[in-house]
Amino acid sequence: MVNLNRLVYESSTANRYATFFYAQYDSSTRRLEYVNAGHNPPLIFRTRGDRPDVLRLDTSGPVIGLMPDCSCLQRTMTLEAGDVLVLFTDGISEAMNAAGDEWGEERLMEVIGANRALPARELIDHIMRTSDEFVAGAAQYDDMTLITARVIGRDGFRTVS
Repeated sequence: MVNLNRLVYESSTANRYATFFYAQYDSSTRRLEYVNAGHNPPLIFRTRGDRPDVLRLDTSGPVIGLMPDCSCLQRTMTLEAGDVLVLFTDGISEAMNAAGDEWGEERLMEVIGANRALPARELIDHIMRTSDEFVAGAAQYDDMTLITARVIGRDGFRTVS
């Protein structure tokens, strides 16, 4: 991360930076090691008994490329069978309708929570369709990137992007 930050800092103008999320998953231990440099926190939807939980993979350091020297902490999360991991760019949560209303992270979480049992591909389709219905054809000016992954069985992980 130190090297990546330095490369972005040296190759861009002073007012440019990037948010960044990087993760590695070990299916044998279900450990997800990650660094979040100012990116929208990915969400983990987990059910414990009758109670669903939403866990955030919060920021562990500043955005990259803004300062010459900075570092991020590496964090670890152990995933459980049935967990649904959702990574998204701000184009998803900040999608706006013609009135200037933002779809928002709360709406995103409601849609995921209510539909988290869907297969990963169908969950993406449903999120995108619901977002599109909200913006009702209004022009969007940011990318809309979405990745979902579901922990399956003892050592499986199924992803769709």
